[in-house]
Amino acid sequence: MPNIVACTLSTTIQKTILFPALSLGEVNRSASYRLDASGKAVNLARVLSEIDPGCAVTLCPVGEENADDFLSLARRDGLDVRVVRVPGLTRHCYTLLSPDGAGFSATELVVSEPVADGEGARDAFSRAGAMFLGELDRLLDGADALAIAGSRPASYPADLYARACSLARERGVACMADFHGADLSAAIAAACPRIIKINEEEFLGTFGDAGVSGGASSKAMDEPDLIRLVEATSARLGAAIVVTRGPRDVIASDSGVSVVAPVVPVTPVNVIGCGDSFSAGFLHAWVSGGGLSRALAEGVRCAALNARSIRPGSLKPWSPA
Repeated sequence: MPNIVACTLSTTIQKTILFPALSLGEVNRSASYRLDASGKAVNLARVLSEIDPGCAVTLCPVGEENADDFLSLARRDGLDVRVVRVPGLTRHCYTLLSPDGAGFSATELVVSEPVADGEGARDAFSRAGAMFLGELDRLLDGADALAIAGSRPASYPADLYARACSLARERGVACMADFHGADLSAAIAAACPRIIKINEEEFLGTFGDAGVSGGASSKAMDEPDLIRLVEATSARLGAAIVVTRGPRDVIASDSGVSVVAPVVPVTPVNVIGCGDSFSAGFLHAWVSGGGLSRALAEGVRCAALNARSIRPGSLKPWSPA
């Protein structure tokens, strides 16, 4: 059984609410709802636990004021979660589902909880960052892979993800990065992740000025140019780069060798967590020795199953009553 560590700084309590119909500017009454421990790495770990029970451990911060709520939800799913407690609240996100033809449309509301300002709060989050890295270092002992997923809230030290990637390199643990922008650039400079999983917009925003003759912007580009840019960036970094594009084919390259993987068409129930489910399937297959093509196929399979589930980051099917 693989031993995979999943960590994030963007922990979430997710409420998924089903509406018979949804109209902005009107009173809308729900048909049902559910609560889940969430956040990108938490979703990823839940899918890993469904693929291969016991193969994943999650590291994340939780707000002191509602830590028990988050941990209760995590225990319900049997997740092995190690937490660092921080001031304030774990943030809430709300998914509003409503019928849309044969499937459902999803509207996501991300509520960033306020953080206490001032030197005391900055010191608290600096200490939390140090505790996070200390616990991560312990968890990486004997691990096969590390997945770092989700954005870094500004309260945490700017070099936290770069230092986490460096810990993985020092331990000889393959690292998958599912974040972008300045944090990804810093991580690449410090210790380039073995796998960079990123969506097309994020990829072009991070790498779009290099690798293609004449440069490229962060706007969408033709697929042949995108493939060349992914190849060039992968070869330059010596890393596997996986670019997801929603309902379009996934483009990936490992050290300049490219694979294009078709996406499985589905009638969606809830698309929230599809990227995290892809990451879980991909990483489990990769660590198990499946190679790039097999890992992509498993990632696509898991993303399609998640789209048919109401729970974010789950392969278990759901159908409306």
